[in-house]
Amino acid sequence: MNTRKRKVLDIARSLFIEKGFNETSIMDIIHEANISKGTFYNYFTSKNECLIAILQESREDASNRRHELIFGQDPKDINILAKQIAVLMHINREQNLLQIFESIYHSRDVGVKKVVMMHHLQELDWLSTRLVEVYGKEISIMSYECAVQVIAMIQHTIRTLLVAEDRCVDPEAVVNMALRNIDAIIPRMLETKEVLIGAETIHFIKNSVDHKVVNKNMIINQLKGFIEELSKDDPKDGIEYANCLLTELQQTELKLFVIEALLTPFRKSFIKTTHASEAREIANYIWRLVKDEHIDEN
Repeated sequence: MNTRKRKVLDIARSLFIEKGFNETSIMDIIHEANISKGTFYNYFTSKNECLIAILQESREDASNRRHELIFGQDPKDINILAKQIAVLMHINREQNLLQIFESIYHSRDVGVKKVVMMHHLQELDWLSTRLVEVYGKEISIMSYECAVQVIAMIQHTIRTLLVAEDRCVDPEAVVNMALRNIDAIIPRMLETKEVLIGAETIHFIKNSVDHKVVNKNMIINQLKGFIEELSKDDPKDGIEYANCLLTELQQTELKLFVIEALLTPFRKSFIKTTHASEAREIANYIWRLVKDEHIDEN
């Protein structure tokens, strides 16, 4: 994402938070960003597309942090899962996304509802996969139902405490409560085999979630372009990490542990630069590539 488009998106986010999503018009964004209408539509086809881009960034950020949390850890460790679930809650607070969600909570716009629903389904799809990794393949038929229950417990607990007591609760505390409850529920579900979210619904969810296909050559080409845009004013360590990643990805046999070890410092080195968004995107793609390679090995 180029610098100017990034500025427009940041301004849109600020206006959505300040005025509310429904109350913010495209002309508000154009005026605040000091751009022409044509320039806006070169970047985004609609206000909803701005929202999609904002939510996509939060998902990329969450995906990177979740991969970093599990790196070198036991994927079956429920404490790691709890931290991973809480990541998106922290990001929502850091980026004030909760205020945006509140502003569109009662929206009648079908397009907006679809955007938010896709965001929800992506989280549901991720959590169902992780629950199978933690509890085993025997819960596959009920993994989405378990994921729905975990998310519902978390969201409704947070909303209840916020409305009733006007206080924000520690994300990890709520997540741990929800996981303790689902841990007690799963044996009963395995015993009864009763599920409401069946194969047809799961098929719909998987088809609805956008899984962008990534491959090594695509990532190498993007990383090369990223490196070409760097200058002597950019972080030296970031430039070194980028070049090291490129070298490793160009090898016939990937050293997965080496690549994984480079990804966190690579992403973090560009956080306060104009390259932060693309560095996050590249890191996210590489994490997915590495995960696919691990699956192929097994």
